Amino acid sequence: MVRRILSNAVILMGKELEITRGYLVIEDGVIKEISEGTPHGRAVNLNGGFVMPPFVNAHTHVVDSVAKELYLGSSQPQVVGPHGLKFHALESSPPSQLAQATKAALQDMLITGTLAHCDFREEGIEGLNFLRRISQPPLTSIILGRFSKAEEISELLLKSDGLGLPSLAAFSEETLEEVAAAALSAGKFFATHVAENADEMLAFKKRRHRSEVDQAIKLKCSFVVHATHCTKEELLRLKSNKIPVVFCPRSNSLLGVGVPPLALALETGAEFYFGTDNVLTCQPNMFEEISFAWKCLRLQDTSAGSEEAKSLLSAATLKPLELFKLPWGPVEEGQRATFLVLARKNNLLHLTDVYAGLVNRARADNIREVYYNGKIIISR
Repeated sequence: MVRRILSNAVILMGKELEITRGYLVIEDGVIKEISEGTPHGRAVNLNGGFVMPPFVNAHTHVVDSVAKELYLGSSQPQVVGPHGLKFHALESSPPSQLAQATKAALQDMLITGTLAHCDFREEGIEGLNFLRRISQPPLTSIILGRFSKAEEISELLLKSDGLGLPSLAAFSEETLEEVAAAALSAGKFFATHVAENADEMLAFKKRRHRSEVDQAIKLKCSFVVHATHCTKEELLRLKSNKIPVVFCPRSNSLLGVGVPPLALALETGAEFYFGTDNVLTCQPNMFEEISFAWKCLRLQDTSAGSEEAKSLLSAATLKPLELFKLPWGPVEEGQRATFLVLARKNNLLHLTDVYAGLVNRARADNIREVYYNGKIIISR
């Protein structure tokens, strides 16, 4: 039996991230005990460090890491719209350069505490196969393909985890209904960007006589991405239809399209997660994402406090687990030992609130260890 005890820890335990100050026992890769106080026998002293779930990055475009800062001086449609700068960069970059950039982005995710990501992968079957070849455990890559021609859809659904559309405006309503039905009947994800760009959102509503959000609801999307300009009523409709939202506040801001309605999402109780979006705009670092999200939330609602900070932390770690069917759970007895250990360095000393402190101040360099199925996969 392999046994390891972590003591003098602040443990964010269970589905509610309840704070337990004490110790954690791992036996044969499983969390056997979490208790307050001091354990008997030999233990690894964390010196007041934190044990928390790993991050899930719910929306990425990792291959465009080949063109970092390409957005400079350009608008969002010019950068990532159809035939935008991003696609020119993907088409003109040598495969070896694309592979090098993608591997670096995936490695950066792992060393910053992310163990799973959901990628909208462009370039059809070829693009899907490219990312499948490069992505390796222990990082889980959930890959949603994008078809460039109708003939690709069946093979994409066979090989991918689903379909991720760039926008609803790019397709006729008939095509949308066909591909959504095909994906969902195959048991795969069907997701799309919605309400990201205000001008495009208004143009869509004028042409289709319904909002992008309502179109996504009609198509029974598995989840939607961005919702930067969602109204309170639309968030309520997404909630009632059990459709989660993935917010990408840093990318939205850098591309100049706005800030997602975090305060409204919390007020309505809509299910939401976080994604870092295009690596060409920002690194896939979830510490930075939730720290920026916290600042956006405080700008929208100065009454936001400990509970709201905990909600952001949960959205970045625990909330996506069920949707993406990931092979770990909360930090609790009986679960596989998959979690982050954060050292209480200078930035995490003297916190008056654990949740707000971690969301606002924790950094990748706080990571002392990353556990996956009881094994230490990163140690510093």
